[in-house]
Amino acid sequence: MEHSRQFLICKQKLLKSNIRCFELHNGFYLNYHKDLSFKVSRCNNNILLGHAFKSLPGSIAKDLNILTERNISSVTSDWSGRWLLIVKDILYLDASGMLGCYYGKHQGKLVVSSSLSLMAESFDFKLRNDYEDISFGNPMNWFPPPLTIFHGVRKLLVGYCLPIYEAKILPVAIRKSDFDQLNQDEIFSELAKRLKEIIANISSEFGKEVYLPITGGYDSRTLLSAFLADKLPFTAFLFGHDHLSFADNNIPNKLADKHNFTLFLIDRLGEFNLNMYRKYKMHSAGQAADAGVLFYSYGQYEPLSKLSNAKNKVIIRGGIWEVGRKKYTTSGINESLTCEKEILVNLEQNFPIIRQSNLHKESIKQWISHTKKTHSVLGFGDRFYLEQRVSGWLSSLEQAADITDFERIHPANCQDIIELLSLAQCHPQPKIIARLAPELLETQFNPKSLLELPYRLYNYLRRRYMQIRSS
Repeated sequence: MEHSRQFLICKQKLLKSNIRCFELHNGFYLNYHKDLSFKVSRCNNNILLGHAFKSLPGSIAKDLNILTERNISSVTSDWSGRWLLIVKDILYLDASGMLGCYYGKHQGKLVVSSSLSLMAESFDFKLRNDYEDISFGNPMNWFPPPLTIFHGVRKLLVGYCLPIYEAKILPVAIRKSDFDQLNQDEIFSELAKRLKEIIANISSEFGKEVYLPITGGYDSRTLLSAFLADKLPFTAFLFGHDHLSFADNNIPNKLADKHNFTLFLIDRLGEFNLNMYRKYKMHSAGQAADAGVLFYSYGQYEPLSKLSNAKNKVIIRGGIWEVGRKKYTTSGINESLTCEKEILVNLEQNFPIIRQSNLHKESIKQWISHTKKTHSVLGFGDRFYLEQRVSGWLSSLEQAADITDFERIHPANCQDIIELLSLAQCHPQPKIIARLAPELLETQFNPKSLLELPYRLYNYLRRRYMQIRSS
């Protein structure tokens, strides 16, 4: 397997034609796929894997040259993107662990990688036998960090860094911001300014090769507002599928007509390709259970890729915003609980697989303990969203999608933006749009048809039944 855009840190060089190698200290080597973005500082002590974009004026290259263990939290707090840093042999995650990192020991020596599949292929890590597999549509369709499906392999949690030379995790120093001094109007203005700067920097790097999926919802509309504000080039698209909502069927075309941009609707024209399905699953070692595998298996990325012959292309995606919308915290998570056992019971009621799968249960228990030992600006519900839903689920989807021709960036994956969102007292996205492209607010968000109501009621009752049954 090619292991597109993945890396592996270990005590040996990988002898593969598509793998590049950079020598670290103490006999370690950073093996990375040729398509994984790799940048190094002038002193060769600091390495950036993946893509980072500033949300304030400045330069990532200049930041990379001044990074130390002491200033990393303050220097990178305005970085957006999907990235991983090595600063003097200490490995740091981006704000949500979007570029995930797995680590373990093989024959007493540390092994670190973005890919469980690459780790398992290179070394003889053994599968556990005490878990239920994840599935699309399950309330928890991810393997919760820090534990993984392989014995002795863990996923680095948000809030920790990994000194490669010591092979142990350490808490990351928390930067104290002064955002809590801002009033609500200033918070929304700051969010709009930051988003606009990030999109401008992405556009500067990728030019016309920026692709924006448009739906009927808030996330894509928020991103669209930043493109329209500065009249930046982008290609709008929507992947068709069997359960396309009334809003997604209608709103994107209305937006395209009203705001004069072309929208490409890419339907499933071919047959389901079982080989592509298996390839996608193998690339992520089965960590990604979502619609992305179907988009890939039906070949929907191919016509999108053929719109241009350029090598470097990026899809702009809308994750992270739920920190500000306070949506995920309403799924039944009781934020008032303080006892670890009571928190676990509450999560089991909302996510039955925790009760059914020993791996899920043990991992969630360890994560709950982690939240008690580490500080965060976020409340428990938002921490669950960021450190489990995003770092566990979304980062795995993005790692799986590395198999495609596209980079993917979530602009809101930025520590400063996350902190600002956590301070919002109402839905922040309409406020941001109003500051960037207010005309976008004239089109309704996520309108529902009467035919969808019974289906939504059925899904709600089904979820409640599963929760009650598991309690």
